[in-house]
Amino acid sequence: MSILSLENVSKSFGKTEIIRRVNLDIEPGERHAIIGPNGAGKSTLFHLISGKYQVGSGRITFRGKEIQNQLPFEIARQGLARSFQVTNIFPRLSVFENVRCGMLWKEGLKYSFWHLLGRQTALNERAMSLLEEINLADRADFLAGELAYAQQRALELGVAIASGADLIMLDEPVAGMSLSEAEAAVSLIRKITEGKTLVMVEHDMNIVFGIADRISVLVYGEIIASDSPEAIRADPRVQEAYLGDAAFADEGVDDA
Repeated sequence: MSILSLENVSKSFGKTEIIRRVNLDIEPGERHAIIGPNGAGKSTLFHLISGKYQVGSGRITFRGKEIQNQLPFEIARQGLARSFQVTNIFPRLSVFENVRCGMLWKEGLKYSFWHLLGRQTALNERAMSLLEEINLADRADFLAGELAYAQQRALELGVAIASGADLIMLDEPVAGMSLSEAEAAVSLIRKITEGKTLVMVEHDMNIVFGIADRISVLVYGEIIASDSPEAIRADPRVQEAYLGDAAFADEGVDDA
């Protein structure tokens, strides 16, 4: 059974149809990239899956249960976490506190006023262990808002993992990073999502072809192809609609 399935999902804003009858199945443990030109509807599709936007028509199921039009926190508590194009962390909390906050619901602490977090030894140890995994242990006491941009993105990924989610959705995870920062981020994404399902939107084709097991191409709100990276690279519809023959054949050219 697919861990995430979209059936004839559509979304309009006024009379403008942004997502058109999208059908997509994501398998457990798969690393799936969604690509397409600017304005294709990629972020809108993410918003529909994660509950930020209401679905106009169609059905979205996660682990066999319908989740369309649920609230974002309800979807997140079922094991689906996402990042945004704009970094979404608690800037005035420490790096350590950000990760620990991400763990609270999973640990059953919820909104308990009688638990002193400083005394939750096992919880705090797990938070520090995760910070070591994302290479931020030496920044544990820093305010999250004081981190460098690439470190903030790593922290956001860490918070998503801390939630215990089995499906991680990343929206342009290396946008705005230098080449060296992007390479480090890719290594971190591979490591931290091992054994989990990953769905990402990304413009950098080197990143996409370096991570994805399967790629779906969204153009004007419709998925025109969904296949292996090799098949997508060779698909003339994708070459025509997305990057052009010459650009798409060149692994070193990023999406503009």
